[in-house]
Order: sequence, then C-alpha cells, then structure tokens
Amino acid sequence: MNAIKISGAARPAATALVLLLVMLLSACATTSTAEPEDIVRDRAQARWDALLAGDFETAYSYYSPGFRSATSVVDFTIGIRMRKVQYSSAEYQDQNCDKNICTVRFKLGYRVGKPVPGVDNWESDGVVSEQWIKSDGEWWFLPQK
Repeated sequence: MNAIKISGAARPAATALVLLLVMLLSACATTSTAEPEDIVRDRAQARWDALLAGDFETAYSYYSPGFRSATSVVDFTIGIRMRKVQYSSAEYQDQNCDKNICTVRFKLGYRVGKPVPGVDNWESDGVVSEQWIKSDGEWWFLPQK
C-alpha cells in the first residue's frame, strides 16, 4: 500500500485539518437524538417534580414564554402557595403529540385541607391533561386560562 507523503510545509495544514475533522465528529456524537415525545415527557415530569419539591422557580421556568411575560415568578409562587389543593405525587401516564403540540396526562395525588367541617384532610388522585407547545425550538408548558 502506498502511503501519502506530506511535505514539511503542508504538515501544519494537514494537522489542522485532522483536528477539525475530529472536533466535527465529536460534536456529531454528542448531538441529542432524543425524540420530541421523550423531551416533552422528561420536561413535564421535571416540572411536576419541581412543584412537588416546592422549587417554584424551577417549575416556573418550564412555563411558556407568553405565560412568563404576563406572570412574574413572585405572583406565580404566591398563586401556587394560596391554593387549597396540595399535590402529593405526579405519575406520568401517556401523551399524544403532533408536530408542535403535545397533550400529556399525569395521575396526580392530592390533598385538600379541611374541605368540609369535621374533616381535617381529604386525599385522592385523578388524571389531568396538560398542553405542551413547541416554540423557538423548545417545549413549554401552556397552562389553561
């Protein structure tokens, strides 16, 4: 087999070309190949995990840009803390996605304090559907009005 001989003057250029190719190949290897459904599921679960942990700033970061432009993180946090319903669990069920919209369903465990006289707490669970939209290349939670 004949080897390619590179003259002394061309060696730095050849080395730079090899380094460039290695960087390009490594960039391709680290590019995310996650499906949109996986991305939405993970973001939706992360939002619920943050809400359950009381990390309202992180939960707020998953809301659509339009929601965040109209509602400050302080108002969002106050609104969450003022609710009578306290969530205790969030279990992903399924989702249905189109190109830029996903409907994700979660089974939520919740507790209502003193719902009626004589009852301290009422605990139950139910399935909720939530909308996620793709905007500017990212998936965002779109709360109902």
